[in-house]
Amino acid sequence: MKRLLLTVLTAALAVSLGATSVVALAHQVVHRRPYLKDGLLTILVIGSDAGPPHRPTNPLRGRADGVHLIVVDSQTKRATIIDFPRDGLVAGRKVNGHLAIGGPARLEGALETYTGLDIDFWVLSTFRSVENVVDGLGGVDITIDQPMKDPFSGSDFAAGTQKLAGWQALAFVRDRKSVPGGDFGRTRNQGALLRAAHHQIHQRSSSLPDLVQLVGLFARNVVTNIPKTELLQLAILAVEISPDQVRQVALGGTAGMKSGASVVNLAPGDLFTQLRNGAVGP
Repeated sequence: MKRLLLTVLTAALAVSLGATSVVALAHQVVHRRPYLKDGLLTILVIGSDAGPPHRPTNPLRGRADGVHLIVVDSQTKRATIIDFPRDGLVAGRKVNGHLAIGGPARLEGALETYTGLDIDFWVLSTFRSVENVVDGLGGVDITIDQPMKDPFSGSDFAAGTQKLAGWQALAFVRDRKSVPGGDFGRTRNQGALLRAAHHQIHQRSSSLPDLVQLVGLFARNVVTNIPKTELLQLAILAVEISPDQVRQVALGGTAGMKSGASVVNLAPGDLFTQLRNGAVGP
């Protein structure tokens, strides 16, 4: 009965107040706790190479072929996305190997030690997650700098801006054969997809029903330690951040060897010091 009453009240608000007003009202009534110890919201985004239907094994123990930190200043409404190449040396091993050894918690701990940032939440996706979320958003617009064609990933794109469906977006972020820099280029493209998804969310999620649908799409398709009670709050925050207030930083470095395997010695400069000091966004 309580759930029915809440649904009726939500519908009444949407009709009487209008979409923009509903979001403003939701923003006022949701408790906006500071994130968290350092005043920043930091989310670890993991793309696992395991999971059905492509690789029917446990995605929580796959390799993290996508590793990104999203750092948000919820007061200034700015964000920075940091892209880690999968062979980047973090805490004594390739960053993508920590997931296979100890799951998201181990990867989170290794990155906290490396960056000095307090990571508040993690989100893990699979190949299928990428396809489903992109399709659920109605596709995403991506600008491709030069033609991409890689039979292994399935990419086959002309240069220019185009709307990608889910399967195309997956091919885009998996291609490391036909992009400049190999895995570095693939890592940048993964970050570009995160930005494109945020842009799509910002454009279409202006009402409370839209936000509820967005939360449902997210919850059905990823594994995360974000409490369900926080999801709507974070969706509102995502909509409040303008895409032009998001900075993407793809980490580079130099090739090296560790225990007989090729690694990347990362060169972040003072990036993480700046972020810890609150220099978030463009």
